[in-house]
Amino acid sequence: MEVVDSVLLSRLDALDEAREIAAQYFAAVDVEGLDLVRVKVRSRLRHGTANTVVAIAGATGSGKSSIVNRLAGSNLSEASVRRPTTSATHAVIWGAADAGPLLDWLEISRRHQIEMQHADFDGLVVLDLPDHDSTAVEHRLEVDRLVELVDVVVWVTDPQKYADAALHHGYIQPLATHAGMLRFVLNQIDRLGDGGSAVAADLARLLDDDGIPNAEIIAVSALTGDGFGQLEAVLARAIAERTAMLERVEVDLADAAAGFGRSGAMRSAGEAEERLVAGLSEAAGSAEAARVAANHHKRQGSLAMGWPFTRFLRRLARKPLADLPGPGRHSAAEPRADLALRDYAEDVAGDAEAPWPGALRSAVSQHRDALLDDLRRSVGREALAAGARSRWWSAVAWLQRVFAGAAVVGLGWLIVVAVLGGFFKLATDPLLPPTPGADWIPLPSALLLGGVLLGLLFGLLMRVPLAVASRRRGRRAQKAIEHQVRGHATTRVIEPVMQVVRDREALEELCRSVGS
Repeated sequence: MEVVDSVLLSRLDALDEAREIAAQYFAAVDVEGLDLVRVKVRSRLRHGTANTVVAIAGATGSGKSSIVNRLAGSNLSEASVRRPTTSATHAVIWGAADAGPLLDWLEISRRHQIEMQHADFDGLVVLDLPDHDSTAVEHRLEVDRLVELVDVVVWVTDPQKYADAALHHGYIQPLATHAGMLRFVLNQIDRLGDGGSAVAADLARLLDDDGIPNAEIIAVSALTGDGFGQLEAVLARAIAERTAMLERVEVDLADAAAGFGRSGAMRSAGEAEERLVAGLSEAAGSAEAARVAANHHKRQGSLAMGWPFTRFLRRLARKPLADLPGPGRHSAAEPRADLALRDYAEDVAGDAEAPWPGALRSAVSQHRDALLDDLRRSVGREALAAGARSRWWSAVAWLQRVFAGAAVVGLGWLIVVAVLGGFFKLATDPLLPPTPGADWIPLPSALLLGGVLLGLLFGLLMRVPLAVASRRRGRRAQKAIEHQVRGHATTRVIEPVMQVVRDREALEELCRSVGS
């Protein structure tokens, strides 16, 4: 028994862990129901297996009180066939085991201790319940309460009421999973004669429809005592095995866990993650950002390597970064990001039942605004980084400065010659030496024209390698953005979703442990 108890305790511990997970996802009313089972099971286990509590339940006039009296060998319960007479539950106790604390827990105040007349009944506690079809609401509530707590329920019926819908729909069908703790007594067989077998067979058919196949039906007569030997044997067997309480507890645990363990199948998240990253990359505008990054790199290169005296024209043009896309919190990219998040949650949810689809939707959206900010910053950062100077730009810029310097020297030289030699008509000898140069062009003019032409031409020639480098920078920026999108998606979306998936898997594993 200690081994069985230790197994039950381990299952209870698993139920406690399951409850902690379930509380994060399931409705409070569902978790409260789970808490009631946990409290009930632990309370019943504390009272041990020394006593077996058997509830005798039935409708008005079914003869349950008469059956209790015959089992006890004395007139303890008032019997009637016309009206409810059992208004409060009676407890009849056999044996020396102290059932007081157990009955206190069951809130049973009316108790009758029976001297041992039946050795096999040692430890038996029989409860004579109020009529389940009583017109008094408090009587029905008392039946409902105790049926949830006792170890065995003996349903007593008679030839007139064995097919009563209130019995089958209200009690037997909801307890079908607890078939091991149910016993069925057909009373008043003395009135049936040879028809008793047919009535018992019809009752068995109804029980089969209720979800209790092959139910054992004990036919008795509380008036004559027929069949009581079989009933006493059934009760004695439950007492001798000392497992009725444990079986009830095991089924309670399994039922409690069943509502949290059956949740449908989720899909593998691998392909869904790729679609999520692709959707978020599109929302971030990675392709458009690559174009902007390339243009930004080209503009920066042109400013660095162009002829110094024409750069101001580039500065006046629209900056490529002004066209930078990105999912700000109120940008047009938001709907695309929301669609990617929603599709990802639905992909992972698969056929999972509530509350898991809702939990996944919450998981993907809980960091939505932070995710959009991350994507916007990634796009801006990579596009801006694409404008970083390349090392070869410095060499070209140095040459352009040489060409610009030559043009400035030539222009200055020409101005000096023009001023001194023309406007003031001064004698230039020896103040102005002859201007050197080729036969067809003076040196100052050569410096001016050469500096301008070479600077402009070199700037045009550098556009080819600059365009190639800009396209490479754009592709690199796009890959970097997509890589960062994947990282942000993992942190902000995938990890929260995977936590829900892990919680669900852990909950189902715990529920299997509880129900096994």
